[in-house]
Amino acid sequence: RCFGRCQSRKPEGNAYGSDTTAMFCSLGALGRSLLIQRCCPLCARPIDQTLKGSTPCRPCQERLQLSPEGIKGWHPLPWQALGRYADGFRALLLKLRREPNKRRFHALITLLDQGLQLPESAVLVPIPSWKHHHGNTVPTLMAQRLGLPSAPLLMRHQARLSQHHLSRNLRKTNLTGAFQAAPIPEKQPAQIWLVDDILTTGSTALAARDALHH
Repeated sequence: RCFGRCQSRKPEGNAYGSDTTAMFCSLGALGRSLLIQRCCPLCARPIDQTLKGSTPCRPCQERLQLSPEGIKGWHPLPWQALGRYADGFRALLLKLRREPNKRRFHALITLLDQGLQLPESAVLVPIPSWKHHHGNTVPTLMAQRLGLPSAPLLMRHQARLSQHHLSRNLRKTNLTGAFQAAPIPEKQPAQIWLVDDILTTGSTALAARDALHH
């Protein structure tokens, strides 16, 4: 026991010892890694730190058959996409329409953007929904997130039946006159790319193209 007045002394060297300091450093590094651990926006599992941006993990990419390089086609118009509209990817897109989730949506757009090969002069034109309330806003959000200029050059002219249960031929006739082009700006875009979240028969894209041509 100390009965006198204690005098504080500045410890010489490392007050905790090298082993204790090393332990604190390790705990600090572990804490930082836990705090900044990236998780997959789709399945919430820890994500590979080598992946660029906030993209889905590789198991989710394989499960949904997503291609970081993108997939391309030429019928009925030249198109580029992140994956085929089938199976798990189809279910995910339909769920995002019903229950929008910005984190999941942005992750898919980030992955899509990595594989897109569009000219810098391209202007993105989202295909609008015919519903004024609770309409599909995904094409507009896609155009805004892809890093290229976008312009609302299309308007829904008349409401049409839902395309979901229609045959290929009925889809074409159902969308006749469905779109109307907005006034074209003085500086016309050198190249226009239509933006939509789902492409099946291409009837919607063709109707939108025809409206812009006329």
